[in-house]
Amino acid sequence: MKKNYVSEFAWVIAFILFFILLKTSVMGFYLVPTPSMLPNIIPGDRVMMNKLSYGLWLPFLDSPLMTWGSPKRGDVVFFESPNGQGTFVKRVIALPGDVVSFYKGIVIINGQQVSQSYMGNSPYRHYQNNVIIEENKDLHLRSHLILMSQEPGSTYFESGRFIVPPHKVFVLGDNRDSSVDSRVFGFVDEKALYGKAWFVLFSTAGNNGLFPEFRTSRFFQRVE
Repeated sequence: MKKNYVSEFAWVIAFILFFILLKTSVMGFYLVPTPSMLPNIIPGDRVMMNKLSYGLWLPFLDSPLMTWGSPKRGDVVFFESPNGQGTFVKRVIALPGDVVSFYKGIVIINGQQVSQSYMGNSPYRHYQNNVIIEENKDLHLRSHLILMSQEPGSTYFESGRFIVPPHKVFVLGDNRDSSVDSRVFGFVDEKALYGKAWFVLFSTAGNNGLFPEFRTSRFFQRVE
């Protein structure tokens, strides 16, 4: 009887350790509370994160045990914000050695503009005075959508020129006029990246209480 009890207890401990290792080293689960990544990630999305994207994290470590691969322009990444405000999700726009500047909402990398095209029939028309724009596949930047304001006086962060230091990245929110990102808190250390956004596991709208409203159209939607 005692032997069975010890065996069952060992299985429970093993399961707990496996779960901790899985959550810490392989994948994570993150509730997105803000609109800073609209239109690609919306508030209420539960996003799965691939923690093996750039290295191996182990429990109770502040940086990865080992690293492999490097972030690329266009990667949507999770990281601990440099200003200590918690876990953020943003898009990598520039890599070490890149020179970044802005002109009327257009990102300029190494003197070359990231081309943009306006998208019609946006599903986000209820965000007043915003337009959907597609940033196209150039500068090795994966094609993706961003959200920008049309309100008079909207700031496009035209001032400033940023040179990305070694082992750092420059990140932006896709909702360019409503995002706290590298324009505010500076560069992000590559070792601070927890991993890449993978897909939306599920999403809820409004009240997340006992009976939330599920957005079934977003279930298992890949993050681009």
